[in-house]
Amino acid sequence: MENLPGGSVGSAVDYLTRLAQLRRAPDERSIVTALVDVFGVSIAGAMRISEHTEHSSAAADARSALWELGSVQDDHGAVSFVVDETAVRVACQLATYDVGLRVGVQFYHPQSTQLDPDAVTTSHILTIVERARLFLKKHGPITCDGFIFADPEKHAEGDRGGYTELVTSGDGDFLTEDTLWDFKVSASKPNKDHTLQVLMYFLMGKESGLLEFDSLTHIGLFNPRLGTVHRLAVADVPADVVEIVRCNVIGYSG
Repeated sequence: MENLPGGSVGSAVDYLTRLAQLRRAPDERSIVTALVDVFGVSIAGAMRISEHTEHSSAAADARSALWELGSVQDDHGAVSFVVDETAVRVACQLATYDVGLRVGVQFYHPQSTQLDPDAVTTSHILTIVERARLFLKKHGPITCDGFIFADPEKHAEGDRGGYTELVTSGDGDFLTEDTLWDFKVSASKPNKDHTLQVLMYFLMGKESGLLEFDSLTHIGLFNPRLGTVHRLAVADVPADVVEIVRCNVIGYSG
């Protein structure tokens, strides 16, 4: 039995899987940029939470946590990050700040940040991340991760990209050459809602006009907890279903 909510475990797995893929030059700026890329949602959430007097230390605490992560340097000078018990604790702590950006500061509870994963939860997370690493080694390489469906700079200025009035948020997990992958760490099998979500993300990526989505032809669900992989060519989805999702669910016209 894990002692953290499923959402926190899922976010920690996502962040640690990305962290495990990183290889960076051994300079502080490059390393900081890489960590911000991985934990950007958490850091942004912590900054918003810090705007409230009662949680004013959140941003500083988040930055401090990043520097607890261990790293190693290979024979070629590249720096990679160690995914161990400390990394699990840090990732779980940082994941608690996500609500500040995703749903609102009012949903942040400081006691969640203070609760460390126990031995069982830590062991499960490390096992799941290792399965994810092996999966990406087989199905990769990764072409993009932690993405949104718009150019980030233009989106910050109001450009919708692939978003609509009906769907104003959402971010994806991983892209490989031809597949948009969504990772789920639930103990339950994939359901129609999971399939709908990843199909929506595929269509939103195409609508965004961004080059990284041009070559995509498939959607995929991977559950590293269960060790299951489901992959589907979008061309095999009935055209009327795709159109319903495009128009009625996402809100595109025509």
